Amino acid sequence: MTADPGRDRALPATPPTIAVVGATATGKTAFAVRLARAIGSAELVNADSRQVLRGLHVGTNRPGSEDLEGVACHLLGITDPGTPFSVADWLMAARACLASLDLRGARPIVVGGTGLYVRALLDGLELGGAPPDPVHRAALNARAASPEGLAELAGELRRRDPEGAAGIDLRNPRRVVRATEIVETRGSLAGRARRGTARPSVRIGLQVAPELHRGWITARARTMLTGGLLEETAAALAGGVPPEALDASGIGYREAMAVLDGKLSEAAANAEIVRRTARYAKAQLTWFRADPSVVWLRRERGDDVADLVTRAVALIEAA
Repeated sequence: MTADPGRDRALPATPPTIAVVGATATGKTAFAVRLARAIGSAELVNADSRQVLRGLHVGTNRPGSEDLEGVACHLLGITDPGTPFSVADWLMAARACLASLDLRGARPIVVGGTGLYVRALLDGLELGGAPPDPVHRAALNARAASPEGLAELAGELRRRDPEGAAGIDLRNPRRVVRATEIVETRGSLAGRARRGTARPSVRIGLQVAPELHRGWITARARTMLTGGLLEETAAALAGGVPPEALDASGIGYREAMAVLDGKLSEAAANAEIVRRTARYAKAQLTWFRADPSVVWLRRERGDDVADLVTRAVALIEAA
């Protein structure tokens, strides 16, 4: 019997998954697009919990076709505002996406600022024991701070896990927030957490010099307000998106609703968007700084993308 010479030959290993992470308004998408074009046969996988929402482009800073320059970006606009969408839901979609890219021989570049998404996918986290995402917890706490928001969260818990919700004090904001986090990651309060498959990865973090970053945040807020945020907000409300769901969909919608209601001037709304975005960016950076596997590239000016891409390609080739 003739031996098959390829029978014992090892299959080629899947190259490490690339991730581009960091705070909001650091140019992650533009950098990832340039990186994908430099690598060739690479496609982006969105890891931003706000850009998964359908119909909301301006307030979530969702990249358009002109931003992507022909590079495919997956998992944009895959769920409706206000519809429960957990980390586990995103993880399932992301795993399916990466499996498809692997089969086609396309290199995935996971890009976004939702830290729990990235870690769950690449580290294979046991989600039930994962540390809470501080940014998402802050958003939940903000909702639970009002009687209306607390009632809404309690109602979502009852719908998603009736048995589990029956066993907690739904008048206690702290317990409701923690229960919401658990249901979002496990699927239920009593259910076993699902474990993801760890993937070798190269994680590149973008950090921007503070003054430059503040300028970019300010410019973004101005562009949002002059570039259709008010119209997008009005259209979403007219289309049936509840105000509380729209508020939770991204920084800027709360301020836009206040402008439409005559409660804020556009100048005051701009200042509040800048303030909240800066605080949000700080929380994101704190999250990613806790991950020792992230290699940081610091941006000192707006025209340094080509240099950073060269350094990133060297890191990827050395992995």
